[in-house]
Formats: sequence, C-alpha cells, structure tokens
Amino acid sequence: MKKKPIKHLSPLQQSRLVRITGLLIIVAFAWLIFAPHSGIWALLQQHSRRVALEQKTSALARDNEALEKELARLRQDPAYLEEVARREHGLLKKNEYIYDFSQQKKE
Repeated sequence: MKKKPIKHLSPLQQSRLVRITGLLIIVAFAWLIFAPHSGIWALLQQHSRRVALEQKTSALARDNEALEKELARLRQDPAYLEEVARREHGLLKKNEYIYDFSQQKKE
C-alpha cells in the first residue's frame, strides 16, 4: 500500500481554519451559557427562584405553626377566648356598657 502524501495548508487556509474554529468555540460557549431552559443562565434563574420559594415555604410554615398554637389556645383557654372576643369583636358581658370619652370632631 502506498501512503498518501500529507497536504499542508497554505497560510491563508490555516488562518481561516483558526478563525472558523475560534468562532465555533465561541458559539458553543455562548450556547452553553444562554441556551433556553438548559443553559447556565437559565439554571441560575431557576436556582434563585427555588431559593425564594423555599424561603416563602418556611415563612408560611412558621405562620401556620403560630396559627395552630393560637387555635389550640382558643380551644383550651376560656380566658384567652374572652379576651380575643372583647378585643377583636367588641363583645360585652351581661350588664356591661362602654362609655366613650374621646373627643368628637366638630363639623
């Protein structure tokens, strides 16, 4: 078998090859960074969204726990239930009256 002679590229062909290769590498890196739904940029956005959702979930869990404690206290503590009824709903006991001594605005 005969060996094929190795063809060397001319300087113009070499510079074109280097430019094309460099351009392809730049395009490949740009695709890795900015590809929709799978690029690094999209992954960073999803990560920040996940962190925000985790913080919101933990805040909601804390709020839920506080509400459950208050509900248990309302069910078990009649004095606290009376206090809440008076404070938030303005309820009164039998034969109780409210006197309002605040200054009324004159028209």
